[in-house]
Amino acid sequence: MLIRCLCGFHWHRPIQARANSPMVCSGCCSVFRRDDLMAFGGFPERTIVEDMDYTWSQQIAGRRAVYVSDAVALAADPEDLTYLRKQVWRWMAGFCQNVRLHLGRLVVHKPLLAVWVLLALLEILTAPLWWATPFVITATTDQPPALAFLWWAGAELLLTTPPLIYAARRRKLPLTGVLLNIPCVYATKAVNLVYAWKALIVELLLVPLHLSRGLTVYEKGRADTRPGPAVTATA
Repeated sequence: MLIRCLCGFHWHRPIQARANSPMVCSGCCSVFRRDDLMAFGGFPERTIVEDMDYTWSQQIAGRRAVYVSDAVALAADPEDLTYLRKQVWRWMAGFCQNVRLHLGRLVVHKPLLAVWVLLALLEILTAPLWWATPFVITATTDQPPALAFLWWAGAELLLTTPPLIYAARRRKLPLTGVLLNIPCVYATKAVNLVYAWKALIVELLLVPLHLSRGLTVYEKGRADTRPGPAVTATA
């Protein structure tokens, strides 16, 4: 989660902000103009991620979103795989619901935001090919599996490390600790990939064909309360 947040908040979002096209103003760490929100009818309930729906709707309408990289917001991350799966499934399903709802108008009224959205879809579609690259190299060339994996891992580090170093400097975090967390990001990536593909199939294929209702029940990515010690009641 640390790596994902560092890359997201200090790499992806600043780039999107420079292009005046932020992908989402997260509901848990954003400030909204009350008059505009009330005029819109409050946060919409037509998708499972209302903050992304509102962000896209307002940008389509000509409003502007501003990202403040120095702001600090404390959020609760999932504590185990069960809640991580719930959170990621909600995010991915909600993203695809918004693609289904808004993409046409984004292309017309907010083309740069449409570019980010299409790039995100392309990344989901091509991710399995990238993960399979070492096996493809081994199967189609005379490179030994270990060397093919080293080439792949080197390319991964080349793409991943510079943004992390920059983000760690910005947040004044110990660089060694951040870099030691890199292997952990692949467990999160695996979960993301599974639920991103599930969202593509369910929300962008089965729902338009009226074969599924899609995700309609909001599930939190964390427990409401921590489990405490058992209490025995006696009469």
